[in-house]
Amino acid sequence: MSRLDRYIGGYLLSGWILVWLIMSAIFSLLTFVDELERTSELYRVSDAALFILYTLPQRSMDLVPVIVLLGTLVALAGLNKNSEIIAMRAAGMSLWRLLRSVAVPAVLLVIGLYATYEYVAAPLYQQAETQKTMTRQGKANLFKGKGLWSASDYRYFNVRTLQHGSVPTEIYLYQFAPDGRLLDFIAADTAVPAPDREWRLIDVQHKTLRNGELRTEHKEQLDMGPFWSSEELPIIPLSITGMTLTGLYSYNKHLQATNQQMERVEQLFWQKMALPLTAGAMVLLATPIGAGLGTQRSAVFGRNLARGAGIGILFYLATQIINTGGPMLGIPPPVVAFIPVALVLAAASGLFYRMR
Repeated sequence: MSRLDRYIGGYLLSGWILVWLIMSAIFSLLTFVDELERTSELYRVSDAALFILYTLPQRSMDLVPVIVLLGTLVALAGLNKNSEIIAMRAAGMSLWRLLRSVAVPAVLLVIGLYATYEYVAAPLYQQAETQKTMTRQGKANLFKGKGLWSASDYRYFNVRTLQHGSVPTEIYLYQFAPDGRLLDFIAADTAVPAPDREWRLIDVQHKTLRNGELRTEHKEQLDMGPFWSSEELPIIPLSITGMTLTGLYSYNKHLQATNQQMERVEQLFWQKMALPLTAGAMVLLATPIGAGLGTQRSAVFGRNLARGAGIGILFYLATQIINTGGPMLGIPPPVVAFIPVALVLAAASGLFYRMR
C-alpha cells in the first residue's frame, strides 16, 4: 500500500468514526429513554445503561451501510477542502487509481465487519439479553459461570449454557464411587431434551476408569437419562437478531434436524452475510458523489451530504421492501439478501462510467 493509499484510507477511517460516533450517540440516547420505561426494583437504571452499552455494537451493525455512506462523503469533503483531490487529478491520478485507493479500505472494512459480527456485536448482544432477562426475573446469578446442576446419589449433571435460549450446550456428567473416586466422565457438545426426561447427547467424549486404567471413547450420540424434561428447563427467550453467523448457521441446522420452521433464521443468516458487502459497496457508491464535483464549497458539501442521506433512506426502504416481498414471491433467501448489494454496485458502476 502506497503513501497515497494510506493517506486516503486515513481520511476514510476518520470519516467513518465521526459519523459512527454521532449516529451511535443519537440512537443510543433514544434507546436508553425507551429502556427507562422498563426499569423496576430489580432492573435498575444502571442495568439499563449497561444493556445500552452492550448492545451498541449490534445497533451500529444495523446502521453500518448508512454510516459508511455518510462517512465516506465526509472524508472526501475533507480531501476536497483544500482542493487535494483536484491536485491529485492534476498530477495524473486517474479515476480508476482513486477507485483503487478507496477499494482497499473498503475490503478491509468488510473483513472487519465480519469479525465484529462474530466476535464482538453478537456475543455482547446475547450477553446483554440474557443478563437483562435474568435480572428482571430475579435470577441474575443463574448463569454466572456455574450453569444448571443436578445431583442424584453419586451422579452430578451440569449444563453450562443454554444456546439460543433453550438448547443445552457444554454438558458434563460425573459419576463417583462411594469412596469419592471418579468412575465415569461424560462431556457432550449439545443435547436434544425429550419430554420423557431422556436426552440425546451429541458429540460425546466418554471417559471411564476401570481397574486403574483410564479409557476414552468418542461417540456421535448417546441416549441417557433421566435428566430435566424440555418443559423444565429455564428457557430464556433470546432474539435471533443478536446471533453470530456461525450461531445462526448451527441453529438453522438444528431447526432443520428437528423439523421446525427455519425460514426466518435462514433469511436472517443471509442478510447478515450480505450486510458487510453492502457496506463495502456503499464506499464505492459514495466516491463518485463526493469526489467528482471539484472544489468542495459549503453549499456543494451540503448538497452531497443531503444526497447521501437521501440515498441512505431510499436504501433502507428498498431493503425492507425486498426482504419482505422476496420470500412472498418465492425468491430464495440468498438471492433476496444479495439484491441490495447488486443494486448498490450497479449504481456505483453507472456513476463511475459517467465520470470517465
